[in-house]
Amino acid sequence: MSRAVEPGPPLSSLGGQAAVRAAIIFLAVVAAGALVRIFKDILAPLVVATFLLLLIDALSRDLDSRFPKLPRLARAIGSGVLIVAGFAAVILLLVFQGPNFAIEMRGVEPRLNLVIGMIMHMLGQASFTLHDIFGHADPASEFGHAFAAARGAITFAGLVMIFLGFLLASRAAFSSKLDRLYQSQHHRQQARRVFESIRNAVEDYVRLVTFKALFIAIIAFGVMLALGVESALFVAFLVFLSAFVPIVGAFAGAVIPALVALAQFGDVTKPAIILGGLGVAVFVIDNILMPQLQGDELNIDPLLVLVSIGVWGLLLGPTGALLSTPLTVTVMAIAAEFDGARWLAVLISRDGQPIKDAR
Repeated sequence: MSRAVEPGPPLSSLGGQAAVRAAIIFLAVVAAGALVRIFKDILAPLVVATFLLLLIDALSRDLDSRFPKLPRLARAIGSGVLIVAGFAAVILLLVFQGPNFAIEMRGVEPRLNLVIGMIMHMLGQASFTLHDIFGHADPASEFGHAFAAARGAITFAGLVMIFLGFLLASRAAFSSKLDRLYQSQHHRQQARRVFESIRNAVEDYVRLVTFKALFIAIIAFGVMLALGVESALFVAFLVFLSAFVPIVGAFAGAVIPALVALAQFGDVTKPAIILGGLGVAVFVIDNILMPQLQGDELNIDPLLVLVSIGVWGLLLGPTGALLSTPLTVTVMAIAAEFDGARWLAVLISRDGQPIKDAR
C-alpha cells in the first residue's frame, strides 16, 4: 500500500522567506556601515592594530620555518619588534618630514597653472587654473594642511599600540573562547575556516603588494636620483605608501615625483620624464609582473576592488583606503560561510567561487 507524500511548503512561502532574509541582511549591512562611520575614530586604529597582529603572526610563523632551533618566545618577540618598529618608522617619517615637504610643494601651483595655460593655448581653448578646478579653494594650502595634520598621527599610533597590546593579551584565550562560543564541532570548524581564509588572504595580499610597492619605490628613487630631484628618499617613501591603495594608488604615486620635480625645476622636461618612466613601470608591473606572481590568490572582482576603495575610504578614512582589499577579503570570507549572505561573496569574487576552503 503506497504511502501518501505530505506536501511541502508552497514555493511562494519559500520565496517570501528568502526575500525577508535578504532584506534583513541588507538592513544589517546598512546599519553596520552607519555604525562604522559614526565610530570610525575608534575603529580605524583597531583595524590597523588587527592588521599588525596578523602581520606579526605571519612573520612569527615564517621565522618558525627558517629558524626552528630558536625558542618560540624569542621568535614571537622578534617578529613583534620588527613589525612595530616598521609601523613606528612610517609614523615618524610622516610627522617629521611631512610638514617640511608640504612647504616645499607650495611652489608647484603657479607652475602647474602655467603648464595648464600652455596646453590649453595649444588646443585653442580657454585657460583655467587649479583654483577653478578645486572650486576656488587653495590646493597648495590644502596640501600643506594634509601633511601638517600628520602630527595627529602620533595620537593615532598611540591608540593603535593600545589596541595591539590588548589584542596580544587576549590572543592566548581566543582558541578556548571559540570552542565555548559554538556548541557543535561543525560550527567550530566553520569559524576556524573563516579565520584561516581571512588570514591567508591578508598575508598573500600584503606579501604581493609590499613587493610591488617596494619595486615601484626603488624605480622612482633611482629616476629622481639620476635627475637630481631633492628629497628623493622621502618622495620614494610616499610612492611606496600610495602603491598600497589598489589600482589607482600606484598611478597616483607616479604623479607625486613629477610634481616635486616641477616645483623644484620649473621646467616640464624632467617632470615629463619622471611621469612617463614611472607610468610605464607601473603599467608593466600591474599588467605583466603582478598577474604572474599573484595567480588566483586574491579572487576579487577588479570592479569591486575599485568600489571598495571608495566605500572603505568613506567609512574609515585613509585607513580604509589603504586596507580596502584586506577588508573586502574579510567580508567575502565571512559571507561565503553563510547561506543567506553567500550571494554577496559570489558578487565580490572574480570567478564566482569566493574562498577556496569555504563551504
